[in-house]
Amino acid sequence: MPKIYITYAATPSGALVISSYHEKVQSKLNAFTLVKTEGLKSTDLQSLEGDLPASYDDVIVKQKLLDLLKGITDQGLDYNRVTYRGDLNLCTKRKEDLAPYLFDGTINRFFAGKEVQLILESANKEYVEGAIDFADRIGFTGAVIQTKSGTPKEQELSKTYPKQEREMDVSVPKPKTSELAQSSVTVQDPHVLSDALGKFGSFSPASAETTSAPTKKQDQEGTEETPGLTN
Repeated sequence: MPKIYITYAATPSGALVISSYHEKVQSKLNAFTLVKTEGLKSTDLQSLEGDLPASYDDVIVKQKLLDLLKGITDQGLDYNRVTYRGDLNLCTKRKEDLAPYLFDGTINRFFAGKEVQLILESANKEYVEGAIDFADRIGFTGAVIQTKSGTPKEQELSKTYPKQEREMDVSVPKPKTSELAQSSVTVQDPHVLSDALGKFGSFSPASAETTSAPTKKQDQEGTEETPGLTN
């Protein structure tokens, strides 16, 4: 059964670090990587898990993620900024699809009033290339899209999207708008956002796999991966 694994901690400098993956060990390792520079130990980390039903779609995954994040904020932790690091295809039906709730401002809105830095990644370079292409089209900001630590050097790829100060209110054309995303999205050009979403189909229900975003070739069986490194 698919799960979301979150490992988190509030650091002495005021950062709330959240590591969110569909693999438990990776969630813990990457959380520790983010907090160890501030003197925290692995024992300072806390964790949450969220089960997904056998039949699920992007709407269900998004709500489960938000429920887990609420479980963190309900603890009254002291922080002034958020670093969210995780799979760019978190619990999507197909690994090459992007998790739309990580690209539409959902995390930023949940932590409204806090500075949010996203680090979205995959062990598969093609998935990262697809995510970068999509992020370029929608004017993505306040994020880093990269290959995961442990990816072979010749496959490493990373792109940084600086924080954008100005926000624009746009109407994003997609099914069930109220369920998938609010209408306030940080973009450079609302027409580019609409065009990109229409092309890639990132907000279509997971069952409509032929319109998923962006399309890359399926994982090949037998591909050798670094232990503990998942796509």
